Amino acid sequence: MPATVPMLTAVMMAAVPVSVAAAAPTSDADRRAILAEVAATAPEMERAALAIWDYAEQGFQETRSSALLQAQLRAAGFTVQAGVAGMPTAFVARFRTGDGPVIGLLAEFDALPGLAQAALPHREPIAGRDAGHACGHNLLGAATVAAAVAARRWMAANHVAGELRVYGAPAEEGGSGIVFMVRAGLVRDIDAMLHWHPGDRNFASQGRTLANISGTFRFTGIASHAAVAPERGRSALDGVEAMDLMVNQMREHVPQETRIHYVITNGGKAPNVVPETAEVYYYVRHPDRRWYATSSTGWTRPPGARHWAPAPRSASTKSAVFSG
Repeated sequence: MPATVPMLTAVMMAAVPVSVAAAAPTSDADRRAILAEVAATAPEMERAALAIWDYAEQGFQETRSSALLQAQLRAAGFTVQAGVAGMPTAFVARFRTGDGPVIGLLAEFDALPGLAQAALPHREPIAGRDAGHACGHNLLGAATVAAAVAARRWMAANHVAGELRVYGAPAEEGGSGIVFMVRAGLVRDIDAMLHWHPGDRNFASQGRTLANISGTFRFTGIASHAAVAPERGRSALDGVEAMDLMVNQMREHVPQETRIHYVITNGGKAPNVVPETAEVYYYVRHPDRRWYATSSTGWTRPPGARHWAPAPRSASTKSAVFSG
């Protein structure tokens, strides 16, 4: 049995709609039927996973990966709405048999820069290529779509009322495509959203993950020749380094569950030129999203509201100017 099939089976079983009042353990007969549907979808799932591995498209650019998954869903009888929430590679696929629970399945398919890798169990970069898949992201969308197709067949064969939705969410790594889909109201009426992730064992988890807020900070200075006229320059990179130093000093005074990490995305072009522009990209994580209420770009809860909600932007860009 392919390595992804056990997890696919778990996702598919969890996706089968049942009313809350009638919820009961899955019967042995249903389990056998579900396993048969999963086995039937496995070859197409594997082909999709390998194709998405080869496509290796970065966030918001997953044109072929998204189109492949959409085509599989349409062929299986789903109605697909593409380009939702203002994102060309985002989609929502629906299969409805009648009144009943609405179950969402999250499908992701983005690659990361700098991780081009041959499909081998050891490190072997692909020459001439940059992007590649980390954490099995080529599997996420492929297996979720396969689970949805298997669940759709089982629902139709057993006259199960309800609705399955597949949410094709781009840019999970750093772009938070699903956040924009939530803000567009696309998940407002679902009863449950299910997701899965590759791992070294098969299990269902209801644990928490870390909320994440990101921000890009850009600094502007004055360029000059670093050897001939250094006194005329104002280094934007100095601003980035000073910020990073102060943030690292701040780690002592944040809640212990907090994670802060960053990368300098622009530090100048040549050592003999005082950098006129510089940029640093930050992630800040914490298990409780309400902690971000201390940030103007974080989370808010309007008076009388039951739940916290994201502020107008999930990522921000701040600028600073250095002058003489």
